Amino acid sequence: MPSPVPYQALLLLLVTLLSGCATSSLFNPYPQQAAHWKGDLSSEEPERALRHLDRRTRSADKLLYLQERARVAQIAGDIERSQADFAEVIALYDAQDQQAVVRASSAGGGVGALMVNDNALPYRGQEHERIMVHGMQALNYWQLGDLEAAAVEFRRVTLEQQVAEERRARDISRALEDSEPVAPPSDFEQELAGLNRAAADVRSSIQNAYLYYLAGVFREGVGDYNNALVDYKKAWEVNPSLSLLPADIARVEARGNRRYVTDQGQVVIAYEQGFIPPREEINLPIPTIHGYFAVAFPTYSSHQTPPSSLRVTATADNDAPIETRTEVAAALSGMAARALRDGVPGMLARQTLRATAKYEAQKRANDDLGLFGAFATQIYNLVSESADLRSWLTLPAYAQLGRLELPPGDHALTLWGTGGSATVEIPVTRGGITLVRVIDTGQRLHITVMPALEETP
Repeated sequence: MPSPVPYQALLLLLVTLLSGCATSSLFNPYPQQAAHWKGDLSSEEPERALRHLDRRTRSADKLLYLQERARVAQIAGDIERSQADFAEVIALYDAQDQQAVVRASSAGGGVGALMVNDNALPYRGQEHERIMVHGMQALNYWQLGDLEAAAVEFRRVTLEQQVAEERRARDISRALEDSEPVAPPSDFEQELAGLNRAAADVRSSIQNAYLYYLAGVFREGVGDYNNALVDYKKAWEVNPSLSLLPADIARVEARGNRRYVTDQGQVVIAYEQGFIPPREEINLPIPTIHGYFAVAFPTYSSHQTPPSSLRVTATADNDAPIETRTEVAAALSGMAARALRDGVPGMLARQTLRATAKYEAQKRANDDLGLFGAFATQIYNLVSESADLRSWLTLPAYAQLGRLELPPGDHALTLWGTGGSATVEIPVTRGGITLVRVIDTGQRLHITVMPALEETP
């Protein structure tokens, strides 16, 4: 009579996997889910996207869906809801920091932890996503007029980038200590060529010049010139090709030394273009002691949509129009690819261990449970070999910046982007800063004129 232990263990693994399917994306790939609310954001009723997300925020992937809903609410203009959702996301990330458990413990221990696919584990977020949460929350508070809370979030933008770099170094060191390096098959790099090309455009998946720049804009606007100077210099260090920065650094240095006199006001354009591309799945042969096993890996296509600048024209009374174009400060699509590429060695090691464990489990199930064991393990192997395609998909593909100097008064700003064109009235104050945020969803421009930051007397 067969032993009941393998039977119970196999059932436990199947239940664990299938419960993960209900809340993750094994049967309904996440990019297909996200296509619904991304499409709604380009429609005449962007708030419909919120209804797609409401029930999903109660799943095991709560953090991911809350990030999406907070961003969707922000685009749709429901700033209070966006602020509340981002606050809950921040609390979830902070709770993760307090947990003294390793990531795999979420799936159990021993063989069970190895057997469960990454896609069946609750979503824990990525470093570049966590940093963007604080940046977007800072913009929420700014829009709501709570400058003190905005200042706190901008400080966390800076802090989280420092902490994330330290955490990444520790994680890499720990991974090297805890597992033997796995030699990839000869065609491994060729299969990941698209991912490598997508990741090559950025130097870091963590350092974000767009958020450093916006933090500098905010601090300059409230008269915190020393910290504004630090932020602008950090943005220049991360992205030395951003041509705005030399003039910004010189201006803030002059302001800090009380040598800056102007009759003009500053207008900053923050242009968030498109959506970050979804991950794709490829199947790769992984060598184990039992031979080669085909396993699913997430990747990014090398065929990324290139950035397209926003053209901006300002007019006032009978003055000649002033025109500028935005330039890329941060390629979020490249940062996401870099984060995935940096994680490939760890994924390769886990997939190799998982393939070996699955082989052993299948052999025992076949021996102990006969036809049932063969059937059950085949079902398990079929549904468990899907790549983890989850990521925050309403983030912009590119975050761009532009700047104008205009005389005080009301101005008409005309904007041309991939999502169409629009004209908006903006106030400009002497020595002050007006931030115009433009979110381009591909078919629409969502425009927000933030409360102007006045020059400190």
